[in-house]
This record gives sequence, structure tokens and C-alpha cells, in this order.
Amino acid sequence: MKPKNTLKHYWKLFFLVGFIVSLSGCEEIPGEGSLAPDIGYKNRKQYAVSGLTQNVGDFLTSSSTLPLHFEIVNITETNGQDISPLNEELEVIRYKEALVGNESVEELKLKSEIVRQPAITINPNTGTLELLEGNKIPAGEYRFDVQVSNTSGSRIIKDAIIIEFVEFEVTSWSSGMISPPQIERVADTPNQILFVGYLDGKQLPGNRIDFTKDRSLGFKGTFVDDNEQGELWNVSFPVKNANTYCSWKIIADQDEDGKEEISYVSENFNFVLGVPGSYVIRLYK
Repeated sequence: MKPKNTLKHYWKLFFLVGFIVSLSGCEEIPGEGSLAPDIGYKNRKQYAVSGLTQNVGDFLTSSSTLPLHFEIVNITETNGQDISPLNEELEVIRYKEALVGNESVEELKLKSEIVRQPAITINPNTGTLELLEGNKIPAGEYRFDVQVSNTSGSRIIKDAIIIEFVEFEVTSWSSGMISPPQIERVADTPNQILFVGYLDGKQLPGNRIDFTKDRSLGFKGTFVDDNEQGELWNVSFPVKNANTYCSWKIIADQDEDGKEEISYVSENFNFVLGVPGSYVIRLYK
């Protein structure tokens, strides 16, 4: 009798398991989600130049359940500066249809629309902070609290990413310069750059320095004047890296015939200016 009872018990267990499996086939049981404790941005402190289009921040999801959703919940400036320029809405062109590459101006207008969005937003799917060209974010250190969500819930990461903004930057200079170029923003208007050249520590008048004639390879702008202070240019903002070459006119002592010996030496440098205004850039040879 004992073996028969055991067999009956196994049959009941078999039917119970089969019933559960049949139910699971009708309704999917969701898996458990998780937000890993070590999520955050790679290199939490970042740098950006105001006025330029940039994508900032590489978020590390670790073992979190994907997909994640990101939202900026608070912004502060380390020294208490106004953060309203970060929320200023700028006009952006969005294309409603795919471009084939040979559209006329009229066709481009039909395929596009102008929308407005804040100067800085967060990509809701990747966590990357996206800056629009033409933003007027003042120099400062801005802290972003970011909410990260998935199927398991949400977490707010305080000071998840910290971005230090600068209004201009020298990005490279050749070894022939005795020191890096120096940039100074001297006024809000007009949109100009005064280039001041120094040779062996002495300031040169504007007609003793010059820039590459091939504007496609170098600094782009509209020449205004050579004067005693330097060479003056009108520019449109933002001013982006342009592989600029500057030439110093070197006048040697007179030769035997009483003529000046003139030679030129060129050096390369790169710079960006984000916020409109009047700038002085000093170059040292």
C-alpha cells in the first residue's frame, strides 16, 4: 500500500506543476529590476566652453536593469550665481523629413521647423547633457542633480555631474611661441578681436603681424584695421578652432646698401570664443 500512496502523491505534484506552467503561458511574469549602487558619471567633473554645441557626460550604468530614464531635477552654481541662462530657450532647426542632399532653400524650409528648447538639456535615454550653440552661460561651476529611473524605481543622484564653464579657451599653440597666447574679454560689445603681437618682449604695431591669407585654413573674420595697438578684426560668434597661423614681420639692421632686411616667421595656434563681446588676444614670439 505504501508504494501506491507515494505514486498517487507524485501524480498530484505533476498535475500541480503543469497547471502553474499553463498559467505562466497565459500571463508573463515581469522580471525584477535593479538600480546598481555604483551608477554615476565617468569623470564627474567636466569642462565646457560657453556658446558652443557640446555633449557632456558619460553615464556608467553598471549592473542596472535597462533601459534607464534620466531627468535633471535641480541645478546650482557653486558660488551662488544665477542659473537662469541655462534654462534660456533658444531656437533650433528640426527636420521633419529625411534630407537627400540636393534640396533647394525652399525645399529645406518645407522639410524643417523651428522649435525652442533650453540651452542645456539631458538626453533622457543616455544621460548625456546637451548644450545648444549660442547659449550665454556665464563662466562658473554648475552642479546637476539627476534622477535615474527604471522598472525598479528611481534614485536622485546629488551633484551627479559638475560642469565648469569658461567663456573662451586657447586649445593649442606651437612650440615656437615663448608662452601660450593670452585671451581677455574686455567688453560686451562690439564683436571684435584685437590681436596684439609681441616680439622678444616688445609690443609690435598692427602692421608687423599678419594672419594666413587662406581663410579656409585659418582664422575667419573681417579685417578692420592695423593700428599701434594691434590688428583689429570683426567676428561672428561663436568663434571656433580654425588652425590659425600668425606671421611676425622681423626687420633686421640695414644691409650694406642701406636697405632693411625683412623676414617673416609664422606660428600656429587654436582658440575658441563662446560668449559674444570684445576680446584682446596677445601673442608672444
